[in-house]
Amino acid sequence: MPAFEYRALDADGRRTRGIISAASGAAARAELRRRRLSPLSVDRAGTESRSSGRFSSLRAATVSRSMPASARLLMTRQLATLTGAGLPLAEALNIVASQTSHVASRRIIIALRERVLEGERLSTAMQGFAASFPPVYRAMVAAGESSGALGTVLDRLAVYLEKSAALSRKVMTALIYPCALAVTAMAVIAVLMVAIVPRLAEQFDTMSITLPALTRAMIALSSFLQTGWPWLLAGIFAAIVGVRLLARRPAVKARLDALSLSVPVLGGFLRKVEAARFARTLSVLLAAGTVLPDALRAARRATTNTRIATALDGVVSEVEGGKPLSSALEGARFLPALTLHMIAAGERSAALETMLPRAADQLDGELEAASATALSLLEPAIIIIMGALVALIVLSILLPILQLNTLALN
Repeated sequence: MPAFEYRALDADGRRTRGIISAASGAAARAELRRRRLSPLSVDRAGTESRSSGRFSSLRAATVSRSMPASARLLMTRQLATLTGAGLPLAEALNIVASQTSHVASRRIIIALRERVLEGERLSTAMQGFAASFPPVYRAMVAAGESSGALGTVLDRLAVYLEKSAALSRKVMTALIYPCALAVTAMAVIAVLMVAIVPRLAEQFDTMSITLPALTRAMIALSSFLQTGWPWLLAGIFAAIVGVRLLARRPAVKARLDALSLSVPVLGGFLRKVEAARFARTLSVLLAAGTVLPDALRAARRATTNTRIATALDGVVSEVEGGKPLSSALEGARFLPALTLHMIAAGERSAALETMLPRAADQLDGELEAASATALSLLEPAIIIIMGALVALIVLSILLPILQLNTLALN
């Protein structure tokens, strides 16, 4: 049954909008009147209202705006609950769409429902909205559909997304104070360089002394900031854009990914991030009944580091050749030793899908502890760096004064 988007007035004269299923537009209007609503407009989901300037094509409306991560998480959790309760997928999608306030997300969910009603699998329908549903997400949904346990897979996928979102929120919350501290310190330094140093430089010009090298450098930097700040901002912006464009080239991205893994502290952290994502993804796919090589290929698509992705390609080939997973992953050299031992234990006990979530939880705990430690060290590091810069500016001001005092005493 088609879906219609409506805008109507309720009994109190307030505007309301939503989604309704009906055989035709007339039937939809009749159903709205039965609900004591006065329809203002009733349009087939994904088409344009004559009184509005919206896109006439649902695809055009959704290509430019993808579903945000928060809406995807909410949709996954709701679908897991509804399908787990036994509701048909199309009906569950209709309920989720009616409860979604984000316009672009609602249109995407409606489009998925229409395709499912036409006989497409949900994972196939999601391929039309690749910006909203990453390849690994679609692979997990496809595994759930193939195994007949879509509700269970969606539930595990929602847990995975919730844990990732919770870790991101913790990091962002912890970064608020250091960022505010850094902005304040930079503002103080800018005021010193733009307002204080120039005035002192005018006083120094009247003195018949040779200014110290540090003072001359600080005055030159202050003069540049006063006159050349637009060029400085333009240069920073151009550098950021240039780096982002270069990073899109496969060869450059591969080198940057390899370089990031070789940095002493950062490299270990990034390896743990990729290891946790890999273990969590692989566990969900194996629990859904996906065969190991296909699960490895899907987990490989979830990897953001090019070097690790290349290593996983070799792992897939070795596993298909009959090599144990733990031995193949040991050659990839991105998983911690404890995780490899847990995977090997899971293989020996034929409980790999049970051991992988435990490995992922253990890695998540290590990542959370490492993030908390790094963020706790970030605040004093910012204070030390900014304090050193302020001390350098003050020293450049004091050196000529001390020089004058020395000359006066002599």
